Amino acid sequence: MQDDRNSGTLKGYLQRLEREHRRLDRLIGTSKSRSKAEHVSALKRMRLRIKDRIVALRRQFDGRGLTG
Repeated sequence: MQDDRNSGTLKGYLQRLEREHRRLDRLIGTSKSRSKAEHVSALKRMRLRIKDRIVALRRQFDGRGLTG
């Protein structure tokens, strides 16, 4: 039972990370001007950290049969 609750919590967290990653993608796409280069670089670093978390969580789900 505890494992099911943790799975739901992890799935919710994964979904939030995926939404945040998509939001950053859109923000980066609309911020590409020379004056905002430093800001875009910071956004890209944030996006990469989020993507790393997403990949780690997906690996965890794959090992537990919780994908999808």
